[in-house]
Amino acid sequence: MTLKSKRNITSMAAGVATAVGYIIYALSNAAPNSDDLKAWAIVMLVSIGIAVGIQIVTQIAFHIAASVGIAVKEGKKDCKTFERGTVERIIKSELKEDERDKRITLKASHIGYSCVGIGFMAGLIALACGAIALTALHIFLGACFLAAFVDGVMSVFLYEKGNRGEECK
Repeated sequence: MTLKSKRNITSMAAGVATAVGYIIYALSNAAPNSDDLKAWAIVMLVSIGIAVGIQIVTQIAFHIAASVGIAVKEGKKDCKTFERGTVERIIKSELKEDERDKRITLKASHIGYSCVGIGFMAGLIALACGAIALTALHIFLGACFLAAFVDGVMSVFLYEKGNRGEECK
């Protein structure tokens, strides 16, 4: 599995953990009243801020763990020629973005944006059918979480499909 795929899987796991944390809070007794949209908006904004923070910390931890893993693997291969900067060079070469990476990112983002668009339409349809505004807000937020997850799944799929020697079309 490529380092980019592992990075995407790590990011998806952090996103799922954040979404589960939000769902647990939203279903708990500590959640605001369903009529208090201002309080729910604040909860959602705080949750988005927490999600961004968790993603940053997760990516830092991933890169540290990847560096340690590469250092251990390279050190076991050839202890005599293992030089300073080898790990940094390997990580930079594996994470360097080329045309294939740009195409994969574009395809995955397209599918993610489609999920957000569908979620936005679903929220509007829910409002048109008489659902409370909080339902639409949750649909919008859920669509954003789902889009990030689907984007990651598609990226991993396309990276691994290309990693087996097949062309990414």
